[in-house]
Amino acid sequence: MKYKYKPPLKPKVKRIIAIPSTLFLNDPQWLKTVKTGNIARYAAIYRIEDIYIYIDRGEKKNAYFLAYLLRYAETPQYLRKTLFPHHKWLKYAGLIPPLRTPHHPSPEDEFDVEYREGVVIGREGSKIMVDVGLKKPLIVESNAPLGRRVAVNLGEKPRIVSKNNIPYYWGYNVHVAKSLSRAVSLSKADLKIATSKYGVEITKIYNEFSKRANEASSIFLAFGSKDKGILDMIGADICRKLFDAVINFVPNQGTVTIRTEEAINAVLAIINVIVR
Repeated sequence: MKYKYKPPLKPKVKRIIAIPSTLFLNDPQWLKTVKTGNIARYAAIYRIEDIYIYIDRGEKKNAYFLAYLLRYAETPQYLRKTLFPHHKWLKYAGLIPPLRTPHHPSPEDEFDVEYREGVVIGREGSKIMVDVGLKKPLIVESNAPLGRRVAVNLGEKPRIVSKNNIPYYWGYNVHVAKSLSRAVSLSKADLKIATSKYGVEITKIYNEFSKRANEASSIFLAFGSKDKGILDMIGADICRKLFDAVINFVPNQGTVTIRTEEAINAVLAIINVIVR
């Protein structure tokens, strides 16, 4: 039996996260793939719209590995073979869990949306053929180039639309930044938060933070690495210059450390409650 679900709207306050390029660096590739897939899921669950991977300790290769897998995970399954040719980084891609977002339609159950992701596979005059994962390609008026990923409104007359104009949550974008400060700058976020167990406890500033977060148009949340928190990575002085606050979102934690992927899940769950 098939069910139709009401799709989630884009959040009124844009959510942005930043993670270090050293994340999962020493894990075997299969485990790194699983953990990156989990981050993709957390991002989708909590409607993250931008993920920044900032270069930590000069580790660029792993930054692009993480970015590649996150982009792969965000791409609808029926477009992956076209947009992601065979690559050694995809060796364990089958371990990445499906996102099941509005732009990832599933044959079992799906959100009831009038949009669909596609890729341009042909052109004839002023019209293009777009593979949207249906039995036949759609014919659409557009000058989009071959190979371009596009969003299509599936109305009576299908048309290409900007992702920004789709009212529903429509996945995330992935960016690689040369540093954490560069990621902060590129995000252009109104409210910039560093997460740290040494920060002020969220319970002590809950009302003030809730007010500021709900008045912002976008909120940027930065996470540290497995062995170094943000304060250790850049120092307290730089932290005060970059961020509006350093917050401990898990006070009285029962473990000595919280892994970055665990922190992402915990922090975003709290943000999802606070930011209406």
